[in-house]
Amino acid sequence: MLYALGVLAFAFGLLASIALHEIGHMVPAKKFGVKVTQYMVGFGPTLFSRHKGDTEYGFKAVPMGGYIRMIGMVPPRRDGRKSRWPTRMATLVEEFRETSRAEVHAGDEDRQFYRLTPGKKMIIMLGGPTMNLLIFLLITILLYGVIGAKGPTTTVAAVSKCVVPATAKVLDCPAPGSSGFVKAPANGVLQPGDRITAIDGQQITRWSQSVSIIEASANKPLSIEVLRAGKPVELTITPVQTTKFANDQGTRTKQAGFIGIGTTQAYQRLGPGRLSSLVWQQLGLSVDALRNFPSKIGSLFGTVFEGKPRDQQGAVGVVGLGRIGGEIADSKKISVLDKISTLLSLLAGVNLLLFFFNLLPLLPLDGGHVAGAIVESVRRGIARLRKRPHLIFVDVANLVPVMYVVASVLIVFSVLVLYADIVKPISLN
Repeated sequence: MLYALGVLAFAFGLLASIALHEIGHMVPAKKFGVKVTQYMVGFGPTLFSRHKGDTEYGFKAVPMGGYIRMIGMVPPRRDGRKSRWPTRMATLVEEFRETSRAEVHAGDEDRQFYRLTPGKKMIIMLGGPTMNLLIFLLITILLYGVIGAKGPTTTVAAVSKCVVPATAKVLDCPAPGSSGFVKAPANGVLQPGDRITAIDGQQITRWSQSVSIIEASANKPLSIEVLRAGKPVELTITPVQTTKFANDQGTRTKQAGFIGIGTTQAYQRLGPGRLSSLVWQQLGLSVDALRNFPSKIGSLFGTVFEGKPRDQQGAVGVVGLGRIGGEIADSKKISVLDKISTLLSLLAGVNLLLFFFNLLPLLPLDGGHVAGAIVESVRRGIARLRKRPHLIFVDVANLVPVMYVVASVLIVFSVLVLYADIVKPISLN
C-alpha cells in the first residue's frame, strides 16, 4: 500500500512539474499575442481535453513530457530561395513547413511565433526551464528552510569503546588488554545524552564546530562543557591521532584527532547563508551530472546489451523514479518525515536536471529555439549596422533534419532507460 502511494505521489509531483513547465511557455506566449492551439500534458492518444478560447487543454496517455502548440513556429518559404539540403532532405523540410503553416488561418498573421522579436521568443522558450528552476528553489526552501536538513546534533548518542582506524579491515574492537586495543578518549568520560555546549571556551551550536576543534587537537587536552541531566558538567578529554576518511565517498584519508562518539540526528533549519550555499552546491552537482551524461549512456548500453550490472548512479527514467519513490515510501527504516523529505528532495533534483537539460542548444529542446533567437538577434544587429533591412527571421524549418536526429537519439535513449528500469531497476536497498 505504501509502495503504491509512493509511486503515485512521485508521479503526481512529476506530472505537476511537467504541467507547470508548459505553463511557463504558454503564459508569456499568450501575453505576447501568439495563438496557442494546444496545451497538453503527455504524449500519444488524448485521454481528456476541453476547449477554452483558442486553446485545447488536455492530458494524453503517455506521461513522458508535454507540449504547447503555437502557430507560425516557422516562417513561409522565401520565393527563389534554394535549399542547401539534398533533395530528400529538402522535401522533408518543406513537408514540415507545410504542416506547420497549415495551422495559420486568415486573421492569424500577426499571431505567429516567428514574427515575434528575438527577445520575446527567448522569454517564451526560457519560460519552461525557468519554471523548473523555480520549483527546485521552492522545494529546497521548504525542505531546508522550513523542515530543515537532517544531520548530527551536539547531543551524544553513543560512545565508542576503542579507536579503530578508518582503513582497518576489521572494524570491531580488539580484546581489551591486547596489543591492538586503544581505548577511545571519550570512553568513561562522556555519556549518551550529554549535550556538548563548549570546547576550550568556544561555544558549540553545531556538530561541525566540534569536529573542527577535535580533529585539530590530537594529543592536546581539551576542556569540554556538557549538559548532563540538565546540569552543567566540565570534563577533560585528550583526542588521539588516527586515520579518518577525508571525504564522504571514503576515497581519501587523513590523520586527525578522534575521541570516539556518535551523535543523535535531527532536522535543523538552515539560515539564509547555509541555504544559499546548499543551492549553489546543488547547481554545481547538476552541471557535473549533465557533463557526465555521455558516460552514463555507455554504462546503459553495457547493461542492456552486454548484461552488465546496472550503474546505481546511472541514468534513470520515469518508471525508475516511480519505483524509487515507492521504495522510499515503503521503507521501514526511516520515519514519515524522512520519507516526505527524501521524496521532495528527489523531485527537486529532477526539476533542476530538467532545467539544465532543456537549456542545451539543440532542437527540439527549448535551448535550441533560444539559440535560434540569439542568432536572429545578432543577424538583425549586423543588418542595422550595415543600414540594411533588419527584419530577419531564422528559418527553423531548415534545421528539421538535425531536429529529427536529436529527437531520434532521445527516443532511443528513453526506450533503453525504460527497458533497464523494468529489467534491472536501480534499487535503494
